[in-house]
This record gives sequence, C-alpha cells and structure tokens, in this order.
Amino acid sequence: MELLRKTVIDRNDHRNDNGDKKVLFKKDLHPHVAAFHREQWSFIEDETIKENIAYQMQYLEFMICLYNEYQIYLTVESLICKDIMVIVAGVVEAALFDLIELARKKMNMPMEDRTDFTTLLGMGYHEYGFLAKDQWHFFHDLRKVRNYVHLKAADFKEYAGYTVDEANECIKKLEEFREGVTQQSNGKNRATP
Repeated sequence: MELLRKTVIDRNDHRNDNGDKKVLFKKDLHPHVAAFHREQWSFIEDETIKENIAYQMQYLEFMICLYNEYQIYLTVESLICKDIMVIVAGVVEAALFDLIELARKKMNMPMEDRTDFTTLLGMGYHEYGFLAKDQWHFFHDLRKVRNYVHLKAADFKEYAGYTVDEANECIKKLEEFREGVTQQSNGKNRATP
C-alpha cells in the first residue's frame, strides 16, 4: 500500500502545503474558514473546544462536498457516511461537555474530567434542557453507532453499514442542536437543575 505524500512548499504558510498537486475543489466549494464556525458555535466558552469543533465542522463540510462533487464507490460511500456520523457525535459530545461544565461552574459544582457521552446526554436532556427528547434519543442511538469504529463491534459489513439518509439525518440533527442551543444562549435562560 502506498503511503501519504506531503509536499511542504512554504514552512511559514502551511496553506500552501501540497500546492504542487491537483486542485480538488474550485474556490467556491472550499469549506468555510474556522472563524466562521467559531462564530456559529460562539456559545461554547472553552476556546480549545470551540476551535476543535470549528475544525471538525470544516472537515464535515469537506466530506459533504467530496461526496456531492465526485462519484463515490459503494464501500467508500458507506465509510464517508460513517465518518460524517462520527464527526457529528464528537461535536455534540464536546458541545454538551462545555455547556454542562459552564452551567455546573455557575453553581459551584465542578465537572468530572472523564464524563462519558451517555452521562452528558442524560444530563443535557434531564437536568439542563440542552436537548429535546427526540434529540436525546437520536444522539443516544448515534453514540452506539460511533462505537462501531471498533471493527469487531459491528455486526454488519462496513460496505453497507452506513447510508446517505442516516448521514443526512445526523447533519440535520446537528444543525437543529446548534440552533436550539444558540437560541438558548441568546437571551433565553439556560436550564438549571
């Protein structure tokens, strides 16, 4: 199997890396810059979490564009859908951690460093109101799907395990979650236990 080949043209500006290769997307199809996504997720207080979410959102945009612009083969299609679902789960988990941590800080109740996704989902719905009931169920099921990153955990073949419809539903639920929390943080009181 061939290894990745990276070309560094300018050590001071990594945006020029691999500049000697074919251009993948026209300029108008490039993902938004990270600053756009940081603004979209401005309710996240922890700057590192906000940055990481912004980068994951850029990658999500890239994967969507890649799928929409190129003929993707069956197995790769399924795995792109899997990547999209995993990205969505990771973004929701990080956002919930930050939101709950901030709410708990305001009440002098420190957050445990190792709070798992299941606990965050429960707290996000039951205690803090960051999730609607359908979102709580949806993201709980998505959490289970994310566990299939362990190839031995899946009880199906990877080439047919993930669908475009499932990935699209994840993208819609992510945006619904972001919009709901944005509305909560823009003047409406955040829920408290």
